[in-house]
Amino acid sequence: MANVKKAYIREKIIDQCLRSPFGYSTEEMKEKCNDALEVRGEKLITSLNTIRNDIRSIESRFNITVEEVRIGREIKYRYADPDFSIYNSPLTPDDILKLSESISILRRFSGTNGADWIDELEERLNTTVSVASHPVIGFQENRQFTGMKWFSPLFNAITEHQALLIGYKPFQEKFQDHTIHPYYLKQYNQRWFLFAYDEQNQRVSNFALDRIQYIQAADVKYRPNTTIDFEHYFDNAIGATVIAGAEPQLITLHVDAEQLPYIHSKPLHSTQEVVQKNEDGSALITIRVILNFELEQLLLSFGERVTVTAPEVLRQKIYGRIKKNLKNYE
Repeated sequence: MANVKKAYIREKIIDQCLRSPFGYSTEEMKEKCNDALEVRGEKLITSLNTIRNDIRSIESRFNITVEEVRIGREIKYRYADPDFSIYNSPLTPDDILKLSESISILRRFSGTNGADWIDELEERLNTTVSVASHPVIGFQENRQFTGMKWFSPLFNAITEHQALLIGYKPFQEKFQDHTIHPYYLKQYNQRWFLFAYDEQNQRVSNFALDRIQYIQAADVKYRPNTTIDFEHYFDNAIGATVIAGAEPQLITLHVDAEQLPYIHSKPLHSTQEVVQKNEDGSALITIRVILNFELEQLLLSFGERVTVTAPEVLRQKIYGRIKKNLKNYE
């Protein structure tokens, strides 16, 4: 099912209907599902086939029989086993596999301040299901990243809508106090960044966690986020820096034949397109993003294999940085 959240809501309602000894018709189940979806602001379902497919999915996944009951001219559905519910059934092998995968992902936060619940959860699962005793998923992470100690306090402040006073020291700048209203945590290039409304600057700013010196609760009313959709906030950017008012620009890059397969398999950005293929195996590609520091760092990381051809302002900026770098080797 494409929308997992909607599918979960439907399945919960359908399970309640099928537990009734009198049964429910597919039309009645559809109406009950739509009542629940409407309350949550989700798109309503229009086809009875959606309900029928959900019933077949429950039968298949939980190895249970849903029987038809004819009442007059109407057909209703209920569990053949009146005591059955998908919420009191044992975990399926697929459920156990998903739990094991989830624990493997959560382990990367194990040991951080405030994350004791992860270890406790793992212990509880180990007593009931077979969870892999060793990691099976690897993440690139910086275990020496000093800012990780602030992750849990910031996460809690975001979920609890708590304004904060933080001590912050930008690189090569003076220490400053900031009263902030935290909204969002983002990881990029093995570092974590907090996005929060900053009362001093009166705008949403980002703060690198490793530059935070201290955190304490602020005695001010929390200002909720009503302007930024963080699900799409970074759509036009590479990295964690979104410059206020900056518009995405069309960037053209020459990629040599050796590098091209890698950029094909791992695009620089979702807007990447090949606009010209050359006889020597190289190509011109375009991306449409805002110009920021992370973009420059990414392009420089490819060395001589990727060349900026447009816009000229970015081409000159990369050229200037390469010239400075060459002086370090003279």
